[in-house]
Amino acid sequence: MLAKRHRIVVVGAGWIGAEFATAAREAGCEVAVVEAADHPLPGALPAEVAAPMARWYAEAGAELLTGARVTAVEQGAVVVEGGRRLPADAVVVGIGARPATRWLAGSGIDLGPGGAVTADERLRTSLPDVYAVGDCASFPSGRYGRRLLVHHWDNALQGPRTVAAGIVGADTGEGGEPGEIYDPVPYFWSEQFGRFVQYAGHHGAADALLRRGDPDAPSWSALWLLGGVIVAVLTVGRPRDLAQGRRLIEVGARIDPERAADPAVP
Repeated sequence: MLAKRHRIVVVGAGWIGAEFATAAREAGCEVAVVEAADHPLPGALPAEVAAPMARWYAEAGAELLTGARVTAVEQGAVVVEGGRRLPADAVVVGIGARPATRWLAGSGIDLGPGGAVTADERLRTSLPDVYAVGDCASFPSGRYGRRLLVHHWDNALQGPRTVAAGIVGADTGEGGEPGEIYDPVPYFWSEQFGRFVQYAGHHGAADALLRRGDPDAPSWSALWLLGGVIVAVLTVGRPRDLAQGRRLIEVGARIDPERAADPAVP
């Protein structure tokens, strides 16, 4: 499809929408991205962090429409509120995901309100000897004090290791339950418009935001702190910040905000 250099409309400026728009522009397509929120990546990042990323679209030659809602998809066009018609030979919709678990209804496996399998700290379901991993399974995180549902490949990669330990009866310690506790630091990466974006951890609206570097520069980072403890890190073109930040999150390190805000300090 992209090789024919179609006019593409992408609905949703999340991770999938940004990555697809990147690929479409690289293939020479005309690209318009429609996002209902007022900034890209609204489900993942606050406006003060994601707003500078909006410029990436224009720099790459893609049009980003924020605060815009689709009212109709017609033959050859997408219509947004206000009546504007965006020419479209193809439409890609990336507005989120839901676990496809309706087939488990009546099975005895407990599901959460959003349809996710509610696994325990060892990824065991409510049925004996049945485990759940990956995008469909939520798990209680002691690190973050809440149940997490992580839709990224690293989660699907790590979960089976915990399940395998439980199946073969590996112990956490003398007298411990079989299997290991599953409480990873969530991680993912994304390539957008020539930039390498990485994120580790989990942040909430109440966590303190700390910037490392100028968001208008080619590379920068952002940290989130809770009571002085680093809980999440986002990096753009700064892989060392990500690697070091992820290790600090794993050990629950308390950091000096003034030094951490200096991008010259490791």
